Order: sequence, then structure tokens, then C-alpha cells
Amino acid sequence: MFTYLKSLYQPSYLKLLAAALVIFSARLWLIHNFGSSVPFWDSWDMQASVSFLPWIDGTLKWDDLLAAHAEHRIVFIRLLSLLLLILNETQWDPLLEMIVNALLSTTIAITLIVILKNKLEPAVQNWLLLSIILLWSLPYGWENILFGYFNHYSLMMLFSAIAAWGLLLNNNFSWKWWLGAICALAAYFNVASGFFMSVVIIILKLYLIAIDKSNRRSHLPTLLIGALITVIAVILLVKVPGTAVLKAHSVTDFLLTFGKSLAWPWVTYPWLSLILYLPLLALVLRVVWLRRYPSPAELFILALGGLVILQAASMGYARSAGGSSPSSRYMDILVFGVVVNLFAFYFITQPWYGLTCRIKPIFHVFTCFWQVLVVIGLGGLTVLGSWPAIQQKHFQGVEQLKNTREFIRTGQISALQNKPFLHIPYPDPNRLAYLLANPKLRRILPHTLTVPPLLQSEQPNSSFIVDGFYPSTGKYQNEITLGSYNSAGNSAIGRFESTSLQYQHSFLEIPVAGYLGEKDLTLQLVIEGQANSIMVTPPRLAKESWVSCYVRTPNRPFKLVAIDNNPNSWFAFAMPRSLGWLSFISIWVLEQSRTLLILSLFLLGMIFCLPISINHLSRDEF
Repeated sequence: MFTYLKSLYQPSYLKLLAAALVIFSARLWLIHNFGSSVPFWDSWDMQASVSFLPWIDGTLKWDDLLAAHAEHRIVFIRLLSLLLLILNETQWDPLLEMIVNALLSTTIAITLIVILKNKLEPAVQNWLLLSIILLWSLPYGWENILFGYFNHYSLMMLFSAIAAWGLLLNNNFSWKWWLGAICALAAYFNVASGFFMSVVIIILKLYLIAIDKSNRRSHLPTLLIGALITVIAVILLVKVPGTAVLKAHSVTDFLLTFGKSLAWPWVTYPWLSLILYLPLLALVLRVVWLRRYPSPAELFILALGGLVILQAASMGYARSAGGSSPSSRYMDILVFGVVVNLFAFYFITQPWYGLTCRIKPIFHVFTCFWQVLVVIGLGGLTVLGSWPAIQQKHFQGVEQLKNTREFIRTGQISALQNKPFLHIPYPDPNRLAYLLANPKLRRILPHTLTVPPLLQSEQPNSSFIVDGFYPSTGKYQNEITLGSYNSAGNSAIGRFESTSLQYQHSFLEIPVAGYLGEKDLTLQLVIEGQANSIMVTPPRLAKESWVSCYVRTPNRPFKLVAIDNNPNSWFAFAMPRSLGWLSFISIWVLEQSRTLLILSLFLLGMIFCLPISINHLSRDEF
């Protein structure tokens, strides 16, 4: 019996699953509570204007996908955005994009664990797992979580990690090596600095050629592919005069931002970079001094460390006017520095680096100090830095939704003009109005920006009247609604039957208020040619508030029928709006985020307790 239980228990796979669920659900929870369904800022140009509208018109070309956006050639962002638009039945959904971004970030974390875990001792594997779970679950990079189109940094780092693994840790011309080469090139087509991993690989291969005299020729293919990718990237680099104001205006500006980036998570104290990167510096100096051939794990960590340093240098050059601290969007890159230095501690204590007995105790004390310093920094960055910005972003998202919907509802430019900063989702209200007025773009907007017209009734004297709800309920997003609460109050009864309807997407959202769900109150979709109707049932009694109901859209024409035969209650409903099947799944997944986070934390705790239970079973009579 014990053997059978042991065969079922696969701790490595269970730990990977638990780690993935914790990271993914933590990000889902943040999206659910603070995310906005309104496309934001560059989305209107980068996605709507450059990709979506040409695709709808049938004029989209490869040149459009390769076109520069600021300094970057964001091919993969455009392809991913188009793929999600198509899969979601031609409906734009930033929340869906945020979920995909959360999945990408989770994939990066699991990729790091998978690459390193087989090259480390079991105790260190657990250290790696818990460290990455902590680092990838906190919302310091909240812009990458809450902006739907901000997946280029995640894609760049994912491609870079695979490139380092494929080109440095595998045999020349194997499929893994070729995968690494492809990913090294792909990294550039997300962020302009994406080719830096190729630069790091060149540096590492030059070092290996210098020390590995008997196998120099084996390093040449990777060296050449790294050089080729670097040359291609440099040729394709874009100079944007408009971003010159953001660049370093002096060496001091550069050094301040460079230091602040490497001091992450203490991004306001550049001098701390000297302490936080001391482990990596010690490892590099020791490897070079001993002319040692790094192990696969060391080689991978050195590659990641070099990448982070070069990325921090690019931030210091391109985004450091006034010596500013790195934006939250860059922190998903800088977090790799913590991982790199954590493992530099581990590697430098190995016997072949020859630390003396007098140095080891000092080194262990410094290790503890360093870890405490990072944890305190993470707490301060999250609570004092990120959390207020996340709350402000949520408030701005609410205002952006309200103002954008009001323009769509009224067509009045005043709904967008003279608003506080970031209370509309694009810096130029006239440009935003121009895009929103495009009927082709309107057809693909998120369902939350849909303002449906009033349904027409086949019974002109229906007791369901406009805004027929209890006065304290309030309008639903300033829309016209229908309800059975009229001048007669609760005692009003009657029926509303719409004209024939059809919608293009797989699901319908119908917001309701009142007491739908009680006896003799029904809202249903009556399908032409079918005896059975689809009942619309709220997840809970809405009472004097609004609750969204979701039903599958019939595949043939139907009528919306509302019946109030209860003289003691009332209900009201807003006009239906359709949403794509992926948008429906996104809503459901986000609603389960809190439950999923609790269950994943419980699973992680149980997995770490399970070995004790298994060892105990081995001593019993099984």
C-alpha cells in the first residue's frame, strides 16, 4: 500500500502545479478587484488603429505588424492581440488580455523553476520554489498586470530565458538549441532591448572560448548565431526624436537611474545596488579568477544576471530624465536580479570556490542580512509604492468607463473634454472621439462599452415602463432600462414581449434589479420554433441594486419576455448586450480568483506537509 501511495505522490509536479496556481490566482485577484475593461492609452493606437481596423478592412500587411511603436517593433503583441480578438468572436476585451498576461508571467516563473530544479539539490529546489512564488505573486509590476496590452516585457523575458537555456545548456544544432536561437531573435520583436540576451551569450561564449582551449570550435555556432541576431537587431533599431526628452541628460542621470534599477526593490536608494548585486559580482570575479568552466545552472544564472544589468543600463540611458526611478512596468525585468543574486550566494559557497573557514561565517551572516533587506524592500515597495498607485488606477478606470460610455451614449465631445488627467483612457479627447465614432471599431468594443438601444415591444401598453424600478435603486450606468415598478408600485403586474432579436456573440449579459427569482417573476428568452425557453436567473436577489445575468445566445431569432404576476414584488432589466465566449470565461475565472487563491495556498501547504505523512506511513503496517 505504501508503494502505491508513493507512486501517486510526485512532489515535483505537485509543487509546480501549486506554484503556478498561487502566482496565477494572485494576479487574477488583482485583475478582478482593480482591473478595467476600458482599453487604455497606447491600446487605441497600437491595437485599434494600427492592427484591428486594418484587419477588419482586409488591408493589414506584414509591414504593419513590423512597424515601429516608439522604439520597439512589437510584432508579437500585435499578433497576440489579433489572435485574442479573433478567438473572442471579434470582440476586444482588455480583461481577457490581462488574464493572458497573468498566464505569461506564471509561465515565466515555472520555466525558471523547471530549468533550474534538476540542476540543484532538493533543499535548494524548495528554496527556489518558495522564492519565486513570493517574487511573482506580489503586485510591484502592477502596470503589466492591469494594462491589457502590457505583455511585451513578459514575452521578452520568457523568450530570453528560453534562449539562454537553449543556446547555452544544449548541444549545437539540437532542436533545443534551435528553439533557443529562434527565441533569441523573437525577444527583439517585443522590446527594442530584447536582443541583449544575444549580447550576453556572445560575452559568455567568448569567455568559454578563452578558457576551454580543447573545445573552442564547439562554441563557435552559438557565438555566430548570437552575433547574427545582434546585427539584425541593431539594423532594425528605431530612433524616435520625440522620446529624446525621456533620455539621460547627463552621466549623473544615467548613473542614478541605473543604480536605482539595480537596487530593486529599494528603487529610491541607488547606493544599495552595490550591496544587492555584491553576490553576483563575487561569483563573476571568482569564476574569472579561477578560469573555471561554469556549471549549467551557473551559466544560466550568469546569463540572466548579465541580461538584467544590460536592461537596467538601457533604462538608465533611455528613461532616466532627472535620474528617475524605474517605472513599475520595468520591475518584471528587475525581479530577475533578486533570483540571480540568491543563487549567486548558493554557488559561491560551493567547495570549488575555496571560501576559507574564516570567511564562511561572515558570508552566511551577510546572506541572512541580504535576504532580510530584500524582504523589507519588497514589503515597502508593495505597500507604500504599488498599492496606492493600484487604488488610484482603479478609480481612474471607473471614471474612464463612465466618461467613455457617456460619449458613446450621447455622441457629445463634452463627455471627453476638460476632464482631470487620466479620467479618459487616451490623452487626446478629439482623437479618442474620432476613433469611437468609427462604426467598425464600435462593433468590436468591449461589451462594457456597449450602450444598447431600448428594446421595442409588441405590446405598446406594457406595464413594464422606462426606468421602472424602486427610486433608491438608481439607473444602470445611465442607461434606459425597463421595469415593472410603476405608478401602482409593487402591486403592478403585467408582461413585456420584445420584437425578434439576434446577436453576434455566444453569450448575453442582462443586468437586472429587484426581486427576479421570486415566485411569478420571470425573464426568459423565447426562441422561435422551440418549445423550451431559456430562463434568465440572477446569481442572487438583486433587490435595490443591479446584478448581471449571463445566458448563452440562442442560435436563432428569439424574443425577450418579462412577466410580473406577483403583486408584492417588482423587477427591472437593462437591455441585453452580447459578449464573446472568451469574455464570458474571463468573467467567470475572475469571479473565482479569491477561491482559487485560497485553495492554491492550501494545496501548497499540504504538499510541503505531505512528505512527513508519507514518511510516517512507511513506518506503519501498509
